[in-house]
Order: sequence, then structure tokens, then C-alpha cells
Amino acid sequence: MTRIHRHTSRLVLCGYLLGAGLSRSADVPSTNAPTVLPEVTVVGHTRPGSLTSPTLDQADEQKEQVPGGFTTRGTGEMDRGRASNFQDLLQGVPGVTLQTENGMEVSKVSIRGSGIFSEDEPLGVAFLLDGFSFNQGDGEVILEDFDLGAIQYAEVFRGANAFKYGAITLGGAVNLVSRTGYDADPFSVRVEGGSYGFMRSQASSGGVEGPVDYFVSVTGRARDGYRQHSAENTEDVAGNLGWRISGNLENRFYLTVARTDRLLPGGVTQEQMEQDPRQAEPEAATQDFNKDWYYLRLADKISFKTDGEQADAGVYWWHRNLLTRGLFNTNSPDGIQAYYSDNLGLLLNSVTRGEVFGRQNLFTIGVAPAVEREVDWNFQNLSGNAGATTAHDAELSINVPLYAEDQHYVTEQLSLLAGIQAVYAERRFSDYFNRTPVGDQSANAVFRGLNPKTGVMYEFDPEIQAFANFSRSFQPPSFDNMVDFGDGPGDSLVFTPLEPQDAWTAEVGTRGERGRFGWELALYRSWVRDELLDVNNAQGVDRGAVNVGRSHHQGIEAELDLDLMKSLLVRKDRNPAADRLVLRQTYTLNDFHFDDDPVYGNNRIGGIPIHLYDANLMYEHPSGFYAGPNLQWNITRYPVDHANTLYADAYALVGFRVGFESRKGFSAFFEAKNLGDKRYAASVNPIPDARTADGPIEIFHPGDGRSFYGGVSWKW
Repeated sequence: MTRIHRHTSRLVLCGYLLGAGLSRSADVPSTNAPTVLPEVTVVGHTRPGSLTSPTLDQADEQKEQVPGGFTTRGTGEMDRGRASNFQDLLQGVPGVTLQTENGMEVSKVSIRGSGIFSEDEPLGVAFLLDGFSFNQGDGEVILEDFDLGAIQYAEVFRGANAFKYGAITLGGAVNLVSRTGYDADPFSVRVEGGSYGFMRSQASSGGVEGPVDYFVSVTGRARDGYRQHSAENTEDVAGNLGWRISGNLENRFYLTVARTDRLLPGGVTQEQMEQDPRQAEPEAATQDFNKDWYYLRLADKISFKTDGEQADAGVYWWHRNLLTRGLFNTNSPDGIQAYYSDNLGLLLNSVTRGEVFGRQNLFTIGVAPAVEREVDWNFQNLSGNAGATTAHDAELSINVPLYAEDQHYVTEQLSLLAGIQAVYAERRFSDYFNRTPVGDQSANAVFRGLNPKTGVMYEFDPEIQAFANFSRSFQPPSFDNMVDFGDGPGDSLVFTPLEPQDAWTAEVGTRGERGRFGWELALYRSWVRDELLDVNNAQGVDRGAVNVGRSHHQGIEAELDLDLMKSLLVRKDRNPAADRLVLRQTYTLNDFHFDDDPVYGNNRIGGIPIHLYDANLMYEHPSGFYAGPNLQWNITRYPVDHANTLYADAYALVGFRVGFESRKGFSAFFEAKNLGDKRYAASVNPIPDARTADGPIEIFHPGDGRSFYGGVSWKW
């Protein structure tokens, strides 16, 4: 690009001097013959992008190939306000329900009803970084390990549309794509702060030197917390180093180091939340509830790409040491848990583009095996100190999804897709503490599944598609589902064999852009078998996590973007980049029910909001100024128990954002959240039946009150 600018400047200067000379001599007759100048060739070199981390524009091209729910979300919108956590990044993505227990990071991510039963570590959605799994071997994920300042964008594949990443769950996958030296600024600094002692700072650098590019980011984040006993601090170092071996081949090495220390406020009753949402569970301080861990991840990926072929291969390993202090009493003997885990995985994926029978054809095949070994200890929690050992075990998780799909264009506009996924999974539990009445609980469970998928997509034009698909999903149980303390006095961990949760899902929808309108719409219904839920038996006794025979999940995932007005204050004839007023809005319906259950009949499954509406009205000026309100509306109350006797209330959170983004790299923002200071449950832990609960129903996690944030950044 430098050579282009240099040659262009010279040509413009010559043209200007020549034009000036001609204008001065226009009235003077020429006595010279025309001069023929030699031909000048201007050669420019466009810097290639990364093969391992495609650009957002390249990711958006998948919308013409994915016959189902698929959304991309760049970090640009997040950077206009507080850029702290996944709620800041994914808020407003249709079909994605986010809940947080402490306002610092998302503790539940639900797509199409996945992960209802999980508590502080999301389950049921595959999270990936550049195609590599971030989930633990048995399915759970800790989101603080991601540095959102080190990514370009997120791809959200809902349901079986995540086949290409080997996702095997009902929810689908969220793939984060890293920044590299090709798209990073040479140096960038961002500092933001706000209510409840929130501070976040980040410094990053990236660049390209010949065939090598690099990117590194260092982030620190801390908060005193809205609630008592909810302070947290996190430090992340994330970086990658790429080597362009040739024009079609690239290798990239990744490094992530993270550490988090988080105090846990626990849950409160609904009455306590209404009286004082800032209070913590009484035992949270006396037993010092907290989670403290460090995390190290290494990965290497090589990508090959031509016009007709793309292949990716890689390997990753990560290690975690974690200590968590929780409630310890006769009814909750978990107490203090310490563990370390090691995860190892591979990625092999190939996409071939060509012609079959004279028509365009895309064939994808891949395998993503992963294995985790975790070693655990449990101790009594004696006022925050470790007492006697109550459990000691090791857990081995193996997942091997093998997948293939073929998309064939019957015509230039109509394509048909067929796919198959074979899954092998193993959960091996080794009980090292078997001197209890329940005896040795060592066990091994093996699961095998076969998931077919069909789809059809019609392109009215390159910007508008309609689609439909039918698929099966298969989710093996996690160790949190299968292993828990027994109910007898002195019991240690008990292993409960469970079946995988599987579902058949039908989906139809459309997406596109036309004039001032942009939209996404998907309607789905899933017929679920053996859903993993915590339920009661007919006598009202809690059975713990079990397989529920039949249930169904159905819903709507919708987004509508409108350019309401243009050239409000800036006349288009004076500035081609006119100002505009933009409305972005999403709606999600989560309608999940039991099907003729012997205890719950056709009740609604508790724990997930039903109607969610998100709107963002923004005025944007070509100078870089922007401002506007936003709304997060949980439209109706929803049950928090499966008996549907206790409900979390509806709420509406109004916010406002204003800022400035200079073309020279400086930006600043101010953001207000929950201006009405609404008291509401940001997250709940669903229970079987509030009427039979043992003790106070402390399952509500209050959301932040009225809060204000501001920040500045500089890129150069």
C-alpha cells in the first residue's frame, strides 16, 4: 500500500502542475508538436490477510451457505461502551440468553434451552477460539479465560448449524476469531472504569514483518462488586504468532495465560432481593465463598487455502488449577473443592469447493477429538479453612465427534444439504476415597451417537436467503450431572449412571438485507428425549439430576435492523457520509415444556426467561460522534421451579450510551445502565418444587443497580 500511495502522489502532483501550466498558457498558440509521454505502470501490493483467522467480511459470506440460524457479531459495537464481558459482546444476538451471578462475567449461556441445569459454568454450548474447543472435556466452560479485547468477532451457530466445529449439543457453538498482526494496530491502549469499583485496562500490539505477523494483548480487570462479598479481579495475557509459509499456507501459534480470583455472594431469597439486593447469602462471608484459579493454554494451527480447498489442522493443550469454597453443612457437603485438569485436543477439518454434475458443490469433513483428565479433592469448609477430606477422585472425559456434510446447488439459487455426525464419548470416574457407607463408586460410561442432518436453502439474490433444516443432537452427561454427594450421613461422592440427552430439531427461517432493512428470523421446535434436569419424584423428594423422558423446546429468534433516517443534520450533497439514526432490535421466545411427565405434566421448564426483547437506538454522525438509548426487556415473569409455583418477575432495563470515535485513533465513551435502578434477578438456579424445598429458597442472584461507566482508548 505504501508504494501505491507514493506513486499516486507523484502522479497527482504531475497532473496538478501540468493542469496549472495548461491553464496559464491557454491563450498562447502552441508552436510545438504534441509530446508523447512514456507509459507509466503503477504496481501495488495488497497485504494478504490471515488464513487461520479470516476477516469478519469473510465470515459473513457463510450466510450464503448456512441453512439455519447463524449470526456474526463484531467487537465494534461492544467497544462503543463497556467492553468487560460476554454480555457486552453478545447482548442482542437473537436466540442467545445470557445470565450472570455477580455482574462480572456471564455464568449461564442458553441457546434453544441448553444449559438450563448448569450453575456458574455454562454447559450445553460449545465455545471455541479459531475452531479450537475452550470447553472442558465433559462440556462445561469458564468464560473468564477469554480475553475479549484479543478477538475480532464472534460467530454464533445455533443448533446443528455448528456441525462444522464438531459441536454435539442442542445449543450449538460460539466461535471467537482472534486478532492477528494483519488486522491489529501497532499499539493500542484502552482504559475504562465505573460504578462498584469497576476498572479495566488493556494494552495490545500487532504487526507484520515479512512472512511473520504477531499480536499480543495484556488485560487487567477488577471490581469491588454491587453485592457484598462479590469482588473479583482477572488478569489475561493472550497472543499469537503467525508464519505465512507460502501464499496458500499459514501456521499460527497461540498462547493464553489467565488468573482469576472471585468472591461469590451466593443466592438470596426473592424477599431478600426485594428488600436489599446488595446483600449476600449469610454463609457467603462466614465460609468465604470464592473461586480462584490460573489457566495456561497452548495451541498450534496450520491452514491451507486455495480457490477450491481449505484445510485446517491443529492441536491444543491447556491446564487449570482451581480452588473453590462453597457451602458446607449436613445438606450441602460440597464444601471446599480443589482440582487440577489437563485438556488435550486435535482439529482436522477440510472444505472442498468444486463442481459435481456441473453444479457448485461444498463438501466438509472433519474430526475434533478431545480428552480431559481432572483430579479432585473435597474438604470440609470450616470458616473458609479446609477441614477433613470428604472426597478424592479422578475424572476422565473423552469426546470424538466425526462429521461430514455435503451441500449441492441444484440450481444457482437452490441448494440441498445432507450431513452425518458420529460421536463416541466416555466418562470414567475413579473413586480414591471409598471408606464411606456408599463404598467404591468407580465407574465407566460409554456413549455412542449418530446425528443426521438435512437442509435446504434458497437465495432470492446474494443478500436474501430462506432456509429450513431437520437434525438430531446428542449431549452426553457431564460429571456435574452424574457425580454428587450422597444423602446418607458420612456419604462421599456417588456416581449415578445417566443417558445422553438427544433431540430432533426442525427449523425454518430467513435472513437478508434490502434497502434500509436487515433481518434474521428463525423458528424452531425440538423434540427432546432424556433431558438432563433436577426434578422431584411423585413423593416430592429431590431425585437430583436425572433423565426426563420427554420434553419439547420451541422458540423464535428474530433480529430487525432499520436505518430510520439519514441526513438529519448533515446534507448529503455536502458530505457523502451523511449522519443517520439506526434502530437495532432482537426478540427471543424460549418456550420449553415437559411432555406428559408423571410429576410435572406439561408444565413449563423453570429457570429460563420466556420473552426477551432488546433494542438499541443510535444516532451516528460522520465526525465519529454517536449517542442513543437502549432497552433490555424481560417481558413476562417466568417460573424458577418446574412445579411452576414460584416466579421471577418481569423487568425492563433502560440505558444510554454516548461517545466519539476519531479517525486518528482516539475514542471516548460514557454509558449508563439500569437508569431506573430496577431490582431484578439477573440469574436464577432452577429447583424442582419451591413447595418442597429444604430451607430458604436462596436461588435468586440480583442484577446490578443503576451504574455508570466511561473510558478512553488510543490506537496508533
